[in-house]
Amino acid sequence: MVNPLYTSDQLPTTSAQAIREFDDRYVAALGASKANGWADTLGALVPTPSPWVTFPVGQLRTKYQRTEGSDGRAKTLLEKSFDVKSEEFDDGYDAKLMDLFLQVFAYRQWSQAPGRFVTAEEAFRHKQIALLLEDGVNQNCVDGKKFFATNHPANLFDTSAGSYSNYQATPTDCLDISKLEDEVAAMQDGVLDENGDKMGANPDTILVGYGKYEKLKNKLASGMILGAASTATSNGGVTNPYADGRFNVIPVREFTDADDFMLVDSKLAAAGLSPWVILRQTVPSALALRIFDEASDFFKKTGRLRIESHIWYGFSLGLPHAIRLVKGA
Repeated sequence: MVNPLYTSDQLPTTSAQAIREFDDRYVAALGASKANGWADTLGALVPTPSPWVTFPVGQLRTKYQRTEGSDGRAKTLLEKSFDVKSEEFDDGYDAKLMDLFLQVFAYRQWSQAPGRFVTAEEAFRHKQIALLLEDGVNQNCVDGKKFFATNHPANLFDTSAGSYSNYQATPTDCLDISKLEDEVAAMQDGVLDENGDKMGANPDTILVGYGKYEKLKNKLASGMILGAASTATSNGGVTNPYADGRFNVIPVREFTDADDFMLVDSKLAAAGLSPWVILRQTVPSALALRIFDEASDFFKKTGRLRIESHIWYGFSLGLPHAIRLVKGA
């Protein structure tokens, strides 16, 4: 026999009780939630009461040189910036009050809705960042180039520092370990700091769609790569250089291209070179969770309770140093 989870004496007897239990469950779901998805942890998730935040990008990297003469050296502190502005988004649920009083299933659905708000908000953040990344070859970057480009200036104010790439346009299969090695080496060797020196980028994360995720995860975990022609061992394979678990392979269900993949240096990203920014504007609870109870015109016209969740977010691509897009094959 299926347990209905709620018996008749657990159903609410007043609309105030139904709304109070909804609100309590919503607060509990928020308290239990934590930012643990790829978009939240690899980028900057910034809570703020402001609807508009300016993010400065300074050029402060120090480089010592031999002192000549009596005059020392000093750099003028220069910076550029980019802005992120929040927008309002919403969703909600309503239910017949009579159904909540009498029907176990209806009340169970009502009780599960607060958790759905929290889950949907996290999914929303990931979807928006995935959309920005997939359009990164068309999105402007703070340095005046597209976010994924082959000619990012190392120094925003001094072209003599050279340029670097975070984009491979030639179709490349991530399952080809030798090609993957080439892309890792290109990121390690190519990304420059403000002085034109190698920054030391060292990718440890791969973002890939589900079309290649399982095969790539399993291939990187294997000790040998079978079928490789070069430097083959007696069993027809070569040693897998990434079998030590260096890479965290993350499946991104929001990606629409099954073959493209992105290399990310999570350490650089955590050090302040965030590839993207998520601005989460905090607002008073009365604005975030809006309740239409028995006193509302909505209830008087329909006999239904209604609760809406409103969120304010802004999304932007950030700095290109810690991420590299490779078009898939």
